[in-house]
Amino acid sequence: MSARGRARREYCRCRRRVSVDLRVDGLAADHDPVRRRSGGVDSHPAARQGRAGIGEVTLGGRFHRLFGATLVSSVGTGMHATALPLLALQSTSGPIALSLVVVAAELPWVLASLHAGVVVDRLDRRRVMVWADLGRFAVLVALVALILTSRVDLLVLVFAAFLLGLGQVFFDVAAQSAIPDFVSRDPGSLATANGRITAAESVGEDFAGPPVGSALFGVGNFLPFAGNALSFAASGLLILSIRTDAEPEEKSDVPRESVWTDIVEGVRWLVGNRTLRALAVVSCLGNVVVTAQFAMLVLLAKEVLGLPDSGFGLLLTATAVGATAGGLAAAAAAKRFGPGAVLLTGKAGVGAAVLVLGLAADAWVAAAMMMVTGALMTAEKVVVSTLRQRIVPRGLLGRVLSSSRLVVMAGGPVGAALGGVLAGAFTVQVPYVAGGVLLILVALAFYPVLNNRALARATDEPVG
Repeated sequence: MSARGRARREYCRCRRRVSVDLRVDGLAADHDPVRRRSGGVDSHPAARQGRAGIGEVTLGGRFHRLFGATLVSSVGTGMHATALPLLALQSTSGPIALSLVVVAAELPWVLASLHAGVVVDRLDRRRVMVWADLGRFAVLVALVALILTSRVDLLVLVFAAFLLGLGQVFFDVAAQSAIPDFVSRDPGSLATANGRITAAESVGEDFAGPPVGSALFGVGNFLPFAGNALSFAASGLLILSIRTDAEPEEKSDVPRESVWTDIVEGVRWLVGNRTLRALAVVSCLGNVVVTAQFAMLVLLAKEVLGLPDSGFGLLLTATAVGATAGGLAAAAAAKRFGPGAVLLTGKAGVGAAVLVLGLAADAWVAAAMMMVTGALMTAEKVVVSTLRQRIVPRGLLGRVLSSSRLVVMAGGPVGAALGGVLAGAFTVQVPYVAGGVLLILVALAFYPVLNNRALARATDEPVG
């Protein structure tokens, strides 16, 4: 069977599954007086969405365990993200060594993300997350042992950073693909779940983790890594306790396709779907601008705003505050205004905030703009994740997600390079002004594809 035929069959199977769930829910309501009084079939989230918009969402215990696992592991990730560069400087004391460690942590997204998508689509996603946590736990235990025995060198740090990044690739792709298994595919549940997961990541990686990691490093340089190992162990146990309603993959005598064939199928699904293709391009362009913004932020803070080192940290904190608020408010905003309005207004709003950053010379204005940027970027991320989970069939979600992530992350190095070139050739404000104007134009250019009406059609119709 062709790749398109398999995708259509998977899509139809998912639609039939939702239909059966609704019929069963209706039959149960007919025999349950409490549910009859509460509205019968209309009490089902998908039915409420069809008749009166997104109602009050209850995500259930399975999601709360995933949320707890995400929060715990995000705190650990924030701890080691702060401590690893400190350990690199302590062990090697050179900027080149530090850059190698950072590159090693990011490299797995380029090398392994597409393969991770295949693994996530072929195996139990919950177990992929558990194995990713277990692998990272083992890496950190080994690193702690090497630190305690004074055997850490640049090669060890680069190898550890790469393995930890590799584990994060598999965990992130599996977690995003598994959310519809833990909740449901109706817009209200998905948007709320994605928003809370994103907020948990922001709290852990940007608020709690970094200060705890730096404080523990001051007490003992092995402590942040030991703490992160414990966080991965706790995360793995929480995820292992989750049971899902996802149907096991059907047994077939037909030989399994090759890994490369599966990768190509996911890429073709992304490229062949007008909405997903537009979301990937818009997100990539946004990453170009935002990476340039953060790459030049320390120069803007010192040369234009006249802030000390602590003031630069406060700008980052303002971004994290906005990101947390944006994640928690994204579902309500999508319900009130529609996903297209949130996405396009958010993109234009980020552009306006970045533009003001390049024109203003006041630290308070800059902090407010960083907060706005964090909130709108996170709201966009929640909307994009929810749309992708609704459009893509379950059996393809891992591969389409990993392909999209690869496209988006390609904008990072481009943005960092362009930011440096423009700041060096002109002034540090120029990358902000140019990037802000670009994002406003991007929002206008993609309006025909990503407005509310177009997205409503895209989430209701299969792609042939």
